[in-house]
Amino acid sequence: MPPRLTALRLNLLRTIARLIQGGAPPTAAELARLLGLTEATISTHLAALTALGLIHRPGARGRLQLTDEAHALLETGIPIYGQIAAGPPTLAEQAPDRRTPSLDALLGVQEGDYLLEVRGESMTGIGLMDGDLVLVRPASDVMDGEIAVVLLPDENTATLKRLYRLLDEIVLESENPAMARLSFPADQVVVQGRMIGRLGVGAPKRSSRRR
Repeated sequence: MPPRLTALRLNLLRTIARLIQGGAPPTAAELARLLGLTEATISTHLAALTALGLIHRPGARGRLQLTDEAHALLETGIPIYGQIAAGPPTLAEQAPDRRTPSLDALLGVQEGDYLLEVRGESMTGIGLMDGDLVLVRPASDVMDGEIAVVLLPDENTATLKRLYRLLDEIVLESENPAMARLSFPADQVVVQGRMIGRLGVGAPKRSSRRR
């Protein structure tokens, strides 16, 4: 059976492209360590991508390069039309400067990451509105002050809050002064992941300021 371009292999291409753009084309071993995969697994997928004509490997330990076909495949992202002023107005550009490889490459998505839709207004202080999407990386522990997906004790529901440890308690803080902080015994709180990105797709609210 001929090799196929699976989701994992497409993610490998995007990761290689991102590293090349950063000036550091990876070796197969470096790619394996970065993605948490075995070198044997990486080797299998790189062989398939080579057979598909999407990567070039100058030797078994050489640094990975993308072919023209791979670059064409990845140039399907959203065009970036220069910059926009949040202060004095500037002239909007008419031609795109560049394109994002894809939204998942732009956000640095890894295998196992997932999206959750925000409900409520407890995190508006960091720009998270009702209906926005947050990108979550599975984790059983987070650092103090990180925004975590937490399963609440005795409830079949999870919440998105900034997490702090205080002795034997877990404190969950909103980013909205109207919302009270939550506190639970540390052994009753289950951390399911950390927020690593967000997409503002919720409808913006009208300003309360009059013209």
